[in-house]
Amino acid sequence: MDETIFLNMIKTTVEKHGCTIVDIDMENHVLNLDGPDESVANCARAIAELVGEA
Repeated sequence: MDETIFLNMIKTTVEKHGCTIVDIDMENHVLNLDGPDESVANCARAIAELVGEA
């Protein structure tokens, strides 16, 4: 999958769950999110599912 498409999918998923992206480290596969704890947890689960599909 193209990196730009993947990042757009991540951005859409994060916004859908009420979080914001603080920082992305593509080299180390680290995504730093901000938001309420429950939203961040839901966001992380959704991203994990998305990555599992990629």
